[in-house]
Amino acid sequence: MYYDLPPSYIWSVRGGSSKTSAGEQHSMRMTAVLRVRADGTKLPLMFVMRVVLLDNLECHVSDESYKIMYEELRAHLCPMTPISTSVYQPLDVGVMAPFKRNLRNLWLLEEQIVGDDEDPFSPTACQKRMAMVKRAIAAWDMV
Repeated sequence: MYYDLPPSYIWSVRGGSSKTSAGEQHSMRMTAVLRVRADGTKLPLMFVMRVVLLDNLECHVSDESYKIMYEELRAHLCPMTPISTSVYQPLDVGVMAPFKRNLRNLWLLEEQIVGDDEDPFSPTACQKRMAMVKRAIAAWDMV
């Protein structure tokens, strides 16, 4: 999840960088772990600040990927179990799609967060994280 972007678009100039703004380390993104039991019961969300979960595609789990995650993002890369896409695919369609749609809709309706005294238009890392957590909980309740 990203603090300042709707979750299905990257805004950038063609051929340019997709970076949108400079923020404090880890304040612009986090991982929300959605958990559902086999009987369909939703479990509470888990929020992780410094882990990126990826499928096991070879280019995603290369030595270079681990290096970039650690050195540039200060995060840990955690690949999912090999040959597990068929297990996760129904969750992607039935759970993740509505969750992302709800996140996007809530992001569009969200009020601008006022920052600190030094820069009232730049929220602190704590304010950004709290906004993301509240938005994700509301989106998860709507699924």
